[in-house]
Amino acid sequence: MAENSGVSRGLRAAVRGAWTELGPVGRPVLIALGMSAVVALTLGVFIPRQVEQHLIDGEFRSLTRIAGDLADQGMIPPDTDDPEAMAALDRAIRGSLIGSDIVRVKIWLPDGTIAYSDEPELIGRNFPLSDDVKEVFNGRLHDEFVNVSDPENAYERDLPPLREFYVPVTGDAGSVVIFGAYHLAEQIETTVGNIQRYVWTSITVGIGLLAIFIAILIIVNGRAITHRRRLAEKLFGDLVRAQADEHTRIIGALHDDIGQSLYRVHYGLEDLRSRVAFDSPIAEDLDYLGTLVGSIDGSLRAELRLLRYGTGEELALGPALDELAEVTEMESELSVVVKVDKDCDLSPTARVALFRAAREAVTNTRKHAVASLVEIRVYREGTDVRLDVFDDGVGIIEDEGLGLTTTRERLEAIGGGLRVRTPRTGGTLFAAWMPVGEGVVER
Repeated sequence: MAENSGVSRGLRAAVRGAWTELGPVGRPVLIALGMSAVVALTLGVFIPRQVEQHLIDGEFRSLTRIAGDLADQGMIPPDTDDPEAMAALDRAIRGSLIGSDIVRVKIWLPDGTIAYSDEPELIGRNFPLSDDVKEVFNGRLHDEFVNVSDPENAYERDLPPLREFYVPVTGDAGSVVIFGAYHLAEQIETTVGNIQRYVWTSITVGIGLLAIFIAILIIVNGRAITHRRRLAEKLFGDLVRAQADEHTRIIGALHDDIGQSLYRVHYGLEDLRSRVAFDSPIAEDLDYLGTLVGSIDGSLRAELRLLRYGTGEELALGPALDELAEVTEMESELSVVVKVDKDCDLSPTARVALFRAAREAVTNTRKHAVASLVEIRVYREGTDVRLDVFDDGVGIIEDEGLGLTTTRERLEAIGGGLRVRTPRTGGTLFAAWMPVGEGVVER
């Protein structure tokens, strides 16, 4: 179960990464391509079906007209007791219907008796009617493929596939019969098949050309986005290195100029203290000054420490976060737990960006969360390295401050992202991520 969950997370991360790579132009274009494909597929199915229905409707209209003419001439319903009337009906049907497309005609009575057929052996025989055929007596048109295993279709078994059309016909006395014509199915199927082939060929060519155009557009846009991202990453890296150089200069100046001077003041006070009697009033002043110098020295050391790891560039992400946790615990009542997985490939720029995101999250927790515990976790998920900072405080503040906004913009500029939410269990979850890049393996 855990393995499947990991695969699912990896797949989601890969899809999200690919979706992000498309950019603000590629995503709408890809959606438009998808919608065009759906419309094209719908038309590819709808048009042949509509053509088939139009052909069937045309056949019904033709049969209805011919059967109506025969009824108007008094030939339908057939007078089975009058050989001359039956012969006249047979001549009329053979002359107007039987040909290359229609190979059989049957006229059914409501009780299932065949009153007329161009196959004389069927006349007068009775067969059970299906429910669909029975509905034709109520005025409903019906067509179906001929099932040659049915006994009434025994004389059609040697013929090609057939489609039977049933048309209701009302005689002069108001009696209703069914006029059935057996049509070669190949005629309609061939026409529909040709149209379907033309439609699908046109759709395939159209979508193919559109896909090529969109692919070129996405590739060009993707390269532009990649170029901008690399430029943003380079600028961010230059900024980090410039800050690191400036921090190094400030650290040197503070340590060598102010720090050394404090050491001399401290040792001078100790020397003076050793020369003054223990119960002298001056001794108390010297002790106070010594304590004050010690406090200033402690503050200076803390600031130097913050400056030393402030950019996160010199340390791997794990040690940098450990030091952040140590300083946070020293300066506040928070308990900080850090866990960094070993399979997180990070470039220096990405490492700095995630470290600063973690520092911003911890700073917000100290300011707003009223929390007692902070958990920091860095792990690999698909093509991303993710940073989760969770606290057990009061939840998200309504307005996002400048720090979070800047952090999000910085991450997004180099391909990452940031989301802050309140889990159902309470507290705040600060989730940041960066795509895995070429760089050192964090340990």
